[in-house]
This record gives sequence, structure tokens and C-alpha cells, in this order.
Amino acid sequence: MKTGLRIVVLGLVSLLLSPAVAWARVGGAPVAIVLRPVEDVSFPFWCDWSYDWEARCWWEDGDRLPVGGDEDKVWRAGLRFSLASVPRGSTILDASLTLRHDAVCLGPRKIIAPCPPRRYGFDLHAIATERWFSEREVEIWPAVSRAVLPLATRPEWLTWDVTELVAGWAAGEPNNGVLLKLVDTEEDYGVGGPAFPASSFATAAARPALDVAYLPPG
Repeated sequence: MKTGLRIVVLGLVSLLLSPAVAWARVGGAPVAIVLRPVEDVSFPFWCDWSYDWEARCWWEDGDRLPVGGDEDKVWRAGLRFSLASVPRGSTILDASLTLRHDAVCLGPRKIIAPCPPRRYGFDLHAIATERWFSEREVEIWPAVSRAVLPLATRPEWLTWDVTELVAGWAAGEPNNGVLLKLVDTEEDYGVGGPAFPASSFATAAARPALDVAYLPPG
């Protein structure tokens, strides 16, 4: 019965749910909602904290989330979502994180420019550190999902399946957010990377979204 219900819900979500639209429960049907980040920022990793770290190794809290290699650091994006609108005891049927890639990349010295014609792969990790800014680099768990951008010069939506992760949060596991990074084989100094629209981006429809479908309790 669960399998059949999941197939029906996924079909409804694919037809009716976009990153900017949510539909409400009607007559006991599954619910699909769109959540926006309550916190999002890009962290500098591999930065030399021994020299002028206050200027060079601080996080990026603007209208874009850079992910990739700068001259002297690599950027990784953290996003946190609240599940307060999901009733306690609900069954999570499907959950996915969606980011808009608008063919804009962040180059050396934070210069925003069109992306190069190349491929990028991105791994999504659950963050282990509860208070993000209590450490210079947040700790992460093994990757839970991967997405690939075949050609960075082409705008498109990227999606990561986070159903099991969100189900754990709904069941009471710590929700410290997720971290997005280039895959290990691509992450390095100077390789560049996309600068995804953040939660403060001017175009609301391009902001990060967590699409969640759940079955209310009872």
C-alpha cells in the first residue's frame, strides 16, 4: 500500500509542484509544500586562517551561494530549512532540494561572470555542526545525494533527493541543515564554480527550495 501511495504522490508532485508554488491538503489527501531556507550562507574551506583570516576566510552571506574553488579557498554552501509547518507524526513521502543555476559563476576575487563551458558535479551532505559559526569549518556527514550540471553555460534547475534525510528530521533527528560542495574529484583551488541564487536573491522564483510531500498523521 505504501509503494502504491508513493507512486501516486510522486505523480501529483511532478505535475502540480513547482519551486514557487505549493498546494494544500484537501479531504485528507497528501500535502505538498515548498519551504524556503531560514538560513543560507557559503563557507570558506581550506583557507589559510593564519594570515588575515578576517578578510580572506569569512563566510559569504550575500544574494548568491558560490560553490567551487577560489584562488586561496574553496566555497561550500550551507542551507537550513525549518519543518515547523509539517505536523508532528507526519509521514514524509518525498523531499527534494532544488537550486536554480542561471549560468553565473563566481571567479577569483569574487568576480561574477558567465560560467565556462564545463561540467560540474555536486554532492549534498547533512551538516553535523549545530551552530554553524561556532567553528571555522562545519563538520559534515557522508554525502546523501548527488546532482550533475552537464554544461555550466546552460541555465537549468538542479535537484537532490533528500527524502530519507527529511524523514529523519521529521522523526526528531537533529536538523542542522545541508552542505553543498563540488565532488571530491573536482574540488580544488582555482577551479571556479556556480554562484547559485540565495534566499535573498531578487527573483523569488529562483531562490532555493525544499519541496516536501507528506501524509498528515491519522
